[in-house]
Amino acid sequence: MCAEIVQDKATARRRAQRIEQGLCPDHSTRPSLAGRCADCVLDDAIRNPGPVPGPREPEGPPRGSCGDCGARIIVVSRALEDGLCKLCREEAAALGAAVVSTPTAAPAGQESCSGQDGTVPCGRKPLPSRSVCGVHRVQELAGEVA
Repeated sequence: MCAEIVQDKATARRRAQRIEQGLCPDHSTRPSLAGRCADCVLDDAIRNPGPVPGPREPEGPPRGSCGDCGARIIVVSRALEDGLCKLCREEAAALGAAVVSTPTAAPAGQESCSGQDGTVPCGRKPLPSRSVCGVHRVQELAGEVA
């Protein structure tokens, strides 16, 4: 008990000395021009955080998903017309315009991949505007290039 009393008195003496010297009584640092210790300001910010801003919509042109591969794209220029990213548009141009308008587009209510060549469904979700998933789409494209 005596040790606690001695320690409390020493702490009070140090605190009084800091105040006399113009230092922060808690952190022993000089106050800023505003009159507050930087450590005290930081402590207050940690104890009382302000409101957290919510998610914002990105500024600029609208964004969407590529109708072929599903990648996020900025919907401007030719993407407004065909809904494709640059790579899918170039691929479609290389393979001919028939690839863009193939009848393999996914029916409105289809919720699973029809599988390679439409034979055995795999159960994955199909790509937008396709009847197959990403794995089977890559296999289709590999077969067309070979």
